[in-house]
Amino acid sequence: MDAEKIVKMSPDVIHEMVESVQIATHGKVVSDKRTSERWPFPGTCELWLPDECYGEQHILATLHNLSNTGLAMRTRRPIPSNTRISLAIHLPHLSAHGRAMVRHCTRAPYGYLVGIEFLFGLDDEED
Repeated sequence: MDAEKIVKMSPDVIHEMVESVQIATHGKVVSDKRTSERWPFPGTCELWLPDECYGEQHILATLHNLSNTGLAMRTRRPIPSNTRISLAIHLPHLSAHGRAMVRHCTRAPYGYLVGIEFLFGLDDEED
C-alpha cells in the first residue's frame, strides 16, 4: 500500500470502509447505548496504548465489527474502559488512523471483546 492511502480517520473514511465490503448489517440492538448499525468486518486493528496501561504498548487486534461511530475487536489482553488509545485499521485498499475511547472490555472464550468509540477530530497533541 502506498503511504498516501494512509489517511486520518473521519466519518467519511469509515463510510468508505463500510461500503467497500458490502456486507449485510447486524440488526439494531434495542439499547440506550447503541445508536448505529454494525457490520461484521474482518480485518486487523493496530493499537497504541498509553503509558499508564500495564504491559505491551503496541498490540494487534482482530476486527470483529464496525459501525459509523466505533468498532468491536478481539484482543489477547484486557484494556481498561475509558482508556484513550491511538489506532489504525488496515484494509487492502485503505488504512486509517485516529483516536478512540475504550467503552467496554469483556472476557471472551479466547481473549477479550473490546468496544471502542471513535474520537473524530482530536489532534495527537491532545494527549
